Amino acid sequence: MRTRQRSRPAPSRSDRRQRVPPALTRGSERVAAISILDEIPGDLGLVLWRSARNVLLWAETPPSSRGELFTGEAGAGRVQLLAHVNAEPELRAPLLVIANLLARPATVGLLRLVNACRRIALWAEQRGALATALEFLQAASLASPDSASLAFGVGRLARRLADYDRAESWYTRAVVQARENQDWRSYASALAGIGNLHLQRGNYPAAKRVHLRCLHAATRHRVQELVAAAYHNLFDVEVETHAGAEAEILAEQALAAYEPHNPALRFLAYDLAFHWNLRGSFAGALKIARALEPVVEDLPIAPLVQGLIARAAGGLGDWNAYAVAVSRVDDLLSDPAVPEETAARTLLGVAHGAFNIGDTRSAARYAEEAMSIARKRSEGRVALEAEALMEAAGRASAKPGPEKAEVAVAPRLADQFVHVLSAPRARVAAGV
Repeated sequence: MRTRQRSRPAPSRSDRRQRVPPALTRGSERVAAISILDEIPGDLGLVLWRSARNVLLWAETPPSSRGELFTGEAGAGRVQLLAHVNAEPELRAPLLVIANLLARPATVGLLRLVNACRRIALWAEQRGALATALEFLQAASLASPDSASLAFGVGRLARRLADYDRAESWYTRAVVQARENQDWRSYASALAGIGNLHLQRGNYPAAKRVHLRCLHAATRHRVQELVAAAYHNLFDVEVETHAGAEAEILAEQALAAYEPHNPALRFLAYDLAFHWNLRGSFAGALKIARALEPVVEDLPIAPLVQGLIARAAGGLGDWNAYAVAVSRVDDLLSDPAVPEETAARTLLGVAHGAFNIGDTRSAARYAEEAMSIARKRSEGRVALEAEALMEAAGRASAKPGPEKAEVAVAPRLADQFVHVLSAPRARVAAGV
């Protein structure tokens, strides 16, 4: 007779918790946070570097051992050093919080410490010092390891720096943390980050799968902003795979899902104009790019929009519009505050415009520059396209003419975007 087995009790939620995966905390650098010194010169850079390392050491130390981390004079010494450092006012308060960590490591308030690191990270990101921002946001996340939103932020900055392995590890960490904490906004955001990372690497099937997961999660948990972002990201995947009407349907769904004054609408408009340039719909692309110009003047995509105009104008044979856009690109990219992440795509747009209008020498020059930057940043698709265009420009012995014959687009969709971009709005800066 078979003995009846006792049924095991269902595991508790704590037993079912997925282990939060460790994340990469360094790229190619050998010394922790050393990239801060490359971005911030002088004594201020040294103070920031030491401060980031102080928080990292504190976060990696068991709470029972933190009281003995620093010497008794370390806090007073840091305060004295800060008095002689030319730090901007918004930096002084958070750096003093970290000085207090040196003086009282066992009793420092975690929320104040995390907030101080976030404020320094925001200050650095606003000034284009992305590696510095990454180090401080990473320190904040390690100090508060249950925060999915902080982990997502680290992944986002690492992706912007083309540190893709580190970005993926932090996005994955954010997904697990967010699911455990039922933080569905961070969960969907981290999925979107992973999908965009696959897209940047050229793995389009994986990108589509993850963005569909993001759409499902955002819809199920009613995170409307991320529903719109998911449609937007799925549109970007279709653009990269050279889809036609399918991409435009997704663009229209994203436009309908976004709130009217969401700054992301400007990025959606840029992506649609880019898509129409790829299809040879130069008139539609130029119409949207022209509407974008006045509303992206202070945003990182300002050079990209001029690249769009150069490519569309070249395709239409409009030499004057092309020349003006190229001049603006040269001015914008000469500004060290413009992030390098936009440069390769901008220059590739100019190269296509030059090729279309018959200036093969300029096309080869801009394509070579785009290829060099793209290779440095491991942007494989951009590098390959730039190399192919450079070779085509070298072979051309006569004016090549536009890449494609002008392809008509539905004017209704173009008019919808122009209407949204022309409406009064608060000019809120947004990241790429």
